[in-house]
Amino acid sequence: MDEVEAGMAAGWLEQLYEPRSVAVVGASDDIRLPGGRLLQFLLDYGYAGNVYLVNPNRAEVQGRRAYKSLLDLPERVDIAIVLVSAAASIDVLEQCAALKIPAAMFGNSGFAEIGAEGAQLQERVSRIARDAGIRLVGPNTNGIINTRNGFTATFSPVLDQKGLVLRDGPVAIVSQSGAVGAAMYYDGQRSGLPVGRLYNSGNEIGVTLEMVVDALLDSPQFNTVLCYVEGLRRPSLFIQAAHKARRLGKRIVLLKSGATASGAKAAAAHTASLSGEDRVYDGVLQELGVARARGYTHLLDIGRVLVAYPHPFGRRASILSMSGGVGIMLTDALEKAGMGLAAFDEAVLAGLEPLLPAFLGAQNPLDVSGGPFHHLDRLRAMLQLFDRNPHSDITIVAVGSFERRQMEIAEVLADEARRLEKPLFVVWFGGGDQATRHLNALNVPCFPDAERLSQAIVPGLQAGTRQPGRSGDVVPDVAAARAVLSCAREAGRKVIDEVGGKQVLRAYGIDVVREQVVDSPAAARAALDVLRLPVVAKLRSDALVHKARAGGVRLGLATSESVCAAVDDLLALARRLQLPDADVVLQEQVPAGVELLLGAKRDATFGMVITLGIGGVLTEAWDDVQVRLADGDLDVHDMLERLVHQSLLDGTGGRPKVDPAVIAPTVARFARLVRDLADDIDAIDVNPIIVHDGARAPTAVDTVLFLR
Repeated sequence: MDEVEAGMAAGWLEQLYEPRSVAVVGASDDIRLPGGRLLQFLLDYGYAGNVYLVNPNRAEVQGRRAYKSLLDLPERVDIAIVLVSAAASIDVLEQCAALKIPAAMFGNSGFAEIGAEGAQLQERVSRIARDAGIRLVGPNTNGIINTRNGFTATFSPVLDQKGLVLRDGPVAIVSQSGAVGAAMYYDGQRSGLPVGRLYNSGNEIGVTLEMVVDALLDSPQFNTVLCYVEGLRRPSLFIQAAHKARRLGKRIVLLKSGATASGAKAAAAHTASLSGEDRVYDGVLQELGVARARGYTHLLDIGRVLVAYPHPFGRRASILSMSGGVGIMLTDALEKAGMGLAAFDEAVLAGLEPLLPAFLGAQNPLDVSGGPFHHLDRLRAMLQLFDRNPHSDITIVAVGSFERRQMEIAEVLADEARRLEKPLFVVWFGGGDQATRHLNALNVPCFPDAERLSQAIVPGLQAGTRQPGRSGDVVPDVAAARAVLSCAREAGRKVIDEVGGKQVLRAYGIDVVREQVVDSPAAARAALDVLRLPVVAKLRSDALVHKARAGGVRLGLATSESVCAAVDDLLALARRLQLPDADVVLQEQVPAGVELLLGAKRDATFGMVITLGIGGVLTEAWDDVQVRLADGDLDVHDMLERLVHQSLLDGTGGRPKVDPAVIAPTVARFARLVRDLADDIDAIDVNPIIVHDGARAPTAVDTVLFLR
C-alpha cells in the first residue's frame, strides 16, 4: 500500500474538509483579489475554525491580525491556503514542511499549464510535498467547499451573491476546471440541488480527481458524485472507484471534455491533461456503470434525478399532460431515449372515467386539458391511479402557464411525490420558474421541456442483467502464441500478417478459416488435398498493405485448374510489383454470413480495450463499434444491442441472426489473448469474423497484429 492508499484508508479527505485551523497566505484587504475574496467567504459563510492571516507587508488584514510568515503563527494549522506567486510559493511550502503542516492548497497558477518552465517549478513543488508528506490540493485550483461547516476555501466569485443560502446534501462535485466546478456548485445550489462538497483539483500534483471520487464514496453522506474531467491521471483508480460505487449502490456522473481533437489539445493546455479517445471513454463508462453527461446542464439534470430517486426504475411511463402536443413530444423523446408508454390496466381506465369529461379519451399519454389543474383533488386521484398501475414504472406530469397558481399546483405535486411509491417527474413548459425551483428543492425533478427530462432520466433506468462472456473450457496454448510473436521479432517485423495472426487466434481456441501457403501452381494443386473447394487466393508480401486494391485477391475458385491459374497469375503480379518475398495464401471460402469486426488496441488512458462492431466492407463506411475494457466483464449482449445498425444483426434480409450467446465465448477467448499478450502487442484486428446460422462458432477470416 503506497502513501496515497494509506492516506485514503486513514480518512484523509475528511481531515481536508474538516480543518480546525487554517492559514491564508497572501491574505488581502482587497476583495477583488483571491486572498481578499477567499477570506471574506470564510468569514461570511460561517467557518468556525481558527483563521490565521499571513501577509509580510501588513500587520492587519480586513480588521484581523496578520503574521509575517507561517513560522510566526501561534499554532500549527491543519491546512495552509497559498495565494502568492508560483515562485514565492516554494518558500511557503518549505515552511509547511518545517512545521509539519499536513495539507496545503495552492490556488496560484504558473505551473505545468504554462509550459516547460512552469513544469519544472511544479516538479519542485511536488518533490517538496512528497518528501514532507504534505497533501497538496492543486496547484492552479480555485478551491474547495464543505457546505456543512462553512469551509468555503475558494476565491471564485460565484459565492459573492446576495441572499445565497448554501444547502447541504448528498451530492459532491469534483472538477478539473475551477471555473466549471464553481459554476456547477452555484447553479446547483441556486436551483435546489443539494451539493455538500466541491473539489476543484487543478493540476493534481498531489491529490487527483480519482482519489477524491474514491474517498467520497466511502462517506455515508454522499450517494452521487458529479465529475468534470479533461483527462484521467489514474484510470485504474477511477475504475476501482466505479466498481466501489456499483457495490455500494452509489452513482458517478462524468462530463468529459476534449471529445474532439481541438478540444483535447485545449484540455492539455488548460490543466496539462492527457485526453484519451472519446469513443473509448463512451464504452468504458458504459461498462463501469458511470453515467456520461453530454453537457454542463445535462450533468446537473442527471444529478437532480439521481438524488431524488437513487434506486433504479423501469422504462414504462404514464403521462398526464394538460397539452396533447406536449404529450406527443414527451412520447417521442421517451422513445428516442429507449423508454416507452405504460399500458393502462382496467383499474386505471375505470378510475379515470368519473374524473374526465366525456370528450377526452383515457389513453396514454393522457390529455387532460386544464381540468385537474383547476380541481387539484382530481390531479391527486389520477396520480394515485397511475402509481398503483402494475404496468407503469414512472409518472410524468406536463403542465404549463398557471403563473398565478403555480405554487399551489407545485405544492400538490410535491405532496403527492412524497406519497407515491414510484418516481414522479414534471415538465413545466411556459413559465413556472418559481414552481420549478420549488419542486427541484423538494427533490421533485422538474424540467422545462421533454428532451431535457428524457435525457436526464436515462441514467436512472434499471440496467439489464449483465451477461459477462465465458470462454468455455478451452485452455489456450500461450507458448504457441508467443512463439509466433518471437519469430516475427527475430525477423525484424513489427506487423504479423493474417497467417501468423490466425495461428495466434487458433492457439486461443478461436475458429479460423482453413488455409495453406503456396509458392507455385504445383504446390497449390497439392494444397487442395487438404482444402475444400471453393477457395480464395490472396497474394501475400510484407510490402503489400492493401491486397485487394493491388488486384491481389481471387474469389470463388471452384476447380483445381482455376486455382492453379489464379496462383500463377498472382505470382506474375508479384513479379511486376517487384515483391520478391511474395507467396499466395489459399483459404477455404467461408459461406456467407454476418461480417463483424473484433479488435483490440492500446488506449492512452485505459490500456488495452476490445472493440466489437460491424465489419467487412462496411467497417469504415458505417464506423459502428462498441468499446470495452479488455479486463472487464465484456457483456457481448449489451455491446451488440448498442450497435446502430441492428437490421444487420436481426436475421432479416436472408442473413443469419446474430446470437450473443454464440459469439460470447469467442469474444471472451479473444479478450484472454489480449490480456495475456498485452505487453507484446499494440493492436490486433480480426476483420471480418463471420457469424453463421445456428450454434456454430464464428470464423475469423482475416487478421493483422501489430507488435509493440
